[in-house]
Amino acid sequence: MFPLRPTFRSVRFPALAALALALSLPAAPVDATTLSLSLNARNADEARALNTAITLYAIHRDIRSGADIRQVGRNHAARIHQSGGGNRGIIRQHGQGHQANLSQHGGNNGQVILQYGNGAHANVHQSGGQAGILLQFAP
Repeated sequence: MFPLRPTFRSVRFPALAALALALSLPAAPVDATTLSLSLNARNADEARALNTAITLYAIHRDIRSGADIRQVGRNHAARIHQSGGGNRGIIRQHGQGHQANLSQHGGNNGQVILQYGNGAHANVHQSGGQAGILLQFAP
């Protein structure tokens, strides 16, 4: 089991390895216009920690229900479907033409989807006790 709060040394190596890998890959094709950063819990302890962070974010943003969609711009589409207890879903879209679908079944799921720019697409399905944060930038 890996701790969720890594030490400086454990963060530095994966970050440098990821950067080295990214620099060694061929240039992205012209149609690859979205940068997605995803953080997903790998076990129950990480899911609890991420769900706590999502709850704190919801409190900070004054979100009182288990689902919240806020859109700034135009031509956005977003959907949250929840069944079960203790689910929290947050979608924020800024720009134009974003699409996001979040489906949460079972209980104690948490997900934040943040989309910026133009034309990002996200589909997330959670089936119980899962948590994640997805950040997308589309020029």
